[in-house]
Amino acid sequence: MSNHRSLRHNLARSALALAIGAATLASPAVFADEITGTIRGAVVGVENAKTIKLTDTARGITKEIGVEADGKFRFGSLTPGKYQLQVFNETGVVDTQTVSVSLGGTASIVLGAGAALEEVVVNGERISQVDVGVAESGLVMSSEELLEIPVARDLTSVTLLAPSVSKGDRTFGNNASFAGASVSENTSYINGLNTTNFRTGLGFATVPFEFYDNIQVKTGGYSAKFGRSTGGVMNATTKSGSNEFKFGSNVYFDKDLETAPNTFSADNDQDVFEETNTDIYASGALIQDRLFYYALYSRESMDSEAYDMTSGRGYKTKRDTDFWGVKLDGYITDNHRVEFTAFSDERETIEGIYEYDSGTEQVGDYEGNVYYQRGGLNWIATYVGDLSDSMTLSVSYGESEQDRSTVPDNADAPVVWAYDAATGTWSVEGDWVDTNVSEGEDQRKMVRVDFTWELDDHLLEVGLDREKNSSSEHTVFSGGDYWELYPDFGYVMQGIATNIGNFETISNAFYIQDTWDVTDNLSVQMGLRNETFENMNKAGDAFIEVDNQWAPRLGAVWDPTGSGNQKVYANMGMYYLPIPSNTNIRMAGDELFIYDYQEWDGVCQNEDGTPCNLGDSFAEYVYANGELNDTRSLVDSNIEPMYQSEFILGYEYVLESGIQLGVKGMYRNLETSIEDVAIDAAVIDYYNNSGTWDASKVGGATVEELFGGFHQYVLTNPGNDMRVYIPEMEEYVELSADQLGYPEAKRQYGAVELTFNRPFDGKWSMNASYTWAHNWGNNEGGVRSDNGQSDSGLTTNFDQPGLLDGAYGDLPNDRRHTVKAFGSYQFDIGLLVGANFMWQTGRPQNCFGVHPDDDFAFEYGAESFYCGGEFGPRGSYGRTENYWNLDLKAQYPIQFAGNQKVLLSVDVFNLLNNDTVVETYEVGEDDRGEQANPNFGSPVYYQDPRSIRLGIRYDFN
Repeated sequence: MSNHRSLRHNLARSALALAIGAATLASPAVFADEITGTIRGAVVGVENAKTIKLTDTARGITKEIGVEADGKFRFGSLTPGKYQLQVFNETGVVDTQTVSVSLGGTASIVLGAGAALEEVVVNGERISQVDVGVAESGLVMSSEELLEIPVARDLTSVTLLAPSVSKGDRTFGNNASFAGASVSENTSYINGLNTTNFRTGLGFATVPFEFYDNIQVKTGGYSAKFGRSTGGVMNATTKSGSNEFKFGSNVYFDKDLETAPNTFSADNDQDVFEETNTDIYASGALIQDRLFYYALYSRESMDSEAYDMTSGRGYKTKRDTDFWGVKLDGYITDNHRVEFTAFSDERETIEGIYEYDSGTEQVGDYEGNVYYQRGGLNWIATYVGDLSDSMTLSVSYGESEQDRSTVPDNADAPVVWAYDAATGTWSVEGDWVDTNVSEGEDQRKMVRVDFTWELDDHLLEVGLDREKNSSSEHTVFSGGDYWELYPDFGYVMQGIATNIGNFETISNAFYIQDTWDVTDNLSVQMGLRNETFENMNKAGDAFIEVDNQWAPRLGAVWDPTGSGNQKVYANMGMYYLPIPSNTNIRMAGDELFIYDYQEWDGVCQNEDGTPCNLGDSFAEYVYANGELNDTRSLVDSNIEPMYQSEFILGYEYVLESGIQLGVKGMYRNLETSIEDVAIDAAVIDYYNNSGTWDASKVGGATVEELFGGFHQYVLTNPGNDMRVYIPEMEEYVELSADQLGYPEAKRQYGAVELTFNRPFDGKWSMNASYTWAHNWGNNEGGVRSDNGQSDSGLTTNFDQPGLLDGAYGDLPNDRRHTVKAFGSYQFDIGLLVGANFMWQTGRPQNCFGVHPDDDFAFEYGAESFYCGGEFGPRGSYGRTENYWNLDLKAQYPIQFAGNQKVLLSVDVFNLLNNDTVVETYEVGEDDRGEQANPNFGSPVYYQDPRSIRLGIRYDFN
């Protein structure tokens, strides 16, 4: 008897597997749009089936569709959550199943319409499947899953759980690098609203963890619906209400238990960090079965202290933030709904500046505050309508605001730094508290339309979206001047900078996507996206317009056996990146930016720290002369858009135990890059060879006198010929690639990923990955990690040809080996223990100094791949230490009064208090090449020290 049971069990599983395989591939397979998921499948015994009814179990919303002749069905544009599916014939319900829909995923299911179903169901068991509707790469985490593992309560920390994602340099804040791209090339969506910082690409809206419901991390292979990214996509949905009233609150307290070792510039042993987050939420129905709400109020209180060993300054920072957010879901009918999301992340951080004596570790007099104003109001409204069983329309409009103001006390005090050649360090002179006085604001207005039509074996999707981004800027140096004093060398540098204006950037896109089920085992996704970027100058005139950016996307998914438990998938695509509005502000306004070098006796200083007894000016560099540039002189008229190609090949297999295994290869190539380059040397060569320089137009000046190395910077594709306007000569000139002297900008990334995933079964779960990766070239991307330059799109990387000598090699985000693992274990008594582990090899190191042979590159100071006159190509100074980190979590639920629960938790981050050096100082000499920097190779940042988070949550539902 036992043998007969075993045989029937195996036959039943095989039959059901074949049915599921047919269901998963016989229906159109496509990943859902930004905020929804999909259910698709087939009905066994279709001759007896009439209709399929879908019920949102939380909201009571229902949909009914007829069963097609082949039994296939699909429900799209579904809010993530649980749904009940029922099959009806003339007599009533013949099968009922519950399905969970995840963000951006496709749930596949087989339903039965007759007694034959009993032959393929074994104790109600369902076979685990791969998502054969998706050829993209990434990770989806729900809010419930994130509660079970120790992870910092911010979006970047969640993205770091995914393979091929690494933490970016601390210079740029808390950001991530996706698959070798710089940290400024990602996009972030909340309920379809793009909240990315379009000024620099660094960061996004700050939202409390409690507001999120699902977070989808796209590391590659995303369809034509997504664009404006050559890094990754962070796509999140917020929590929503249901017919059931729910209420809850929580308090989390974070505190550093240890400090990192001291560096040459920072007394880290004096650091303090404490943060308390309090959330209160409520959700339910304003109108039963029709109108639902979720509302959150969050309070954050943060206090930190940091002390600079060399500048003589201490910093005590405080932030008290009130966040509010609301999500409304209204169902006009069961087939037509509207969503409205609004939240405010407006916040002020106050940084108090104090005198500090590192020798005695004593805090001195208070100098003043710096007020950092960030965040603003964000909202989006969306309509989703099922026009028929096969047609769906979605329309969205939203706005996002972000304050960018930094306003210090003592704003009239000039900025003065003094350089000590013996120690290679800088000290503060005077009582200024911040370099810049800056008032600015960014506003995004977006509209998006998506239409889906299911037509036989095709799922056709078309759409368009438009963003109008506005930036206001008013920035000056504190006190009007910026001074660097070099007493050991007898000179000073005086900097003057002013930038005021309003700037706009317009981005348009449209796409078409076809998902075609070629056979029962093969699905092909073909997409084409067209993007246009238009950047305006201060006067409102377009200074760069890049159009007809055609981005093809092609993906395929093949189930070798048709059983739905494995897939081979491939994807290729092109991805374009818009020019950040920082480029408008810096290049297309009437910015004034001058460095003037003057002789000095090395001793005399005024009361405010500024130098006196100054001698002659011996060098002046005018980077911007305060006049609105002729837009024709800013951009190469031959410019091509910046884009990246990507190729992915992968395989996934699900064992009968439910364990999911995968292997994937990825290759990315930055085909074209847009950089600002100085063209002075090329212009000098052009006019000397042509003999057409007319000195009478410029007061008798020679071309060498006017084009002194830094006179004209142009946006172009490095390595190509250029056609650009020379205002002084009132003509366009053709400059060859040889005259310009710049190599082609290159960035490549290759990786192999191995993944293991065991979903939580009520007892334990584990997700693990190993990634071998190589990131190489001469261009990191929008920012520069090796010198900490966050001036997105306008770094020094391609400013002079000499700066590229030796620049080709392993890039800063090259992490050759990475191991990640996270999961949890549930004890019978209810105690849950979670862990999060990462091991990663170090990053390449360089030595930057002055260029000995290129006069223009020499004037940039210690920015070249030379040290002490010795050539040292990129990455030739070894790597930082290998890094590993282990976090642990314990949480215990207390259930009482039936529907109330208290959850107690404790998380310990960096359990063993590892203190790996993660960044070093890469400047090898002073800016004149006269003395080696004694701090070269010294640690700048260590691994975050051990910290703890205590939490208590109360839920009523």
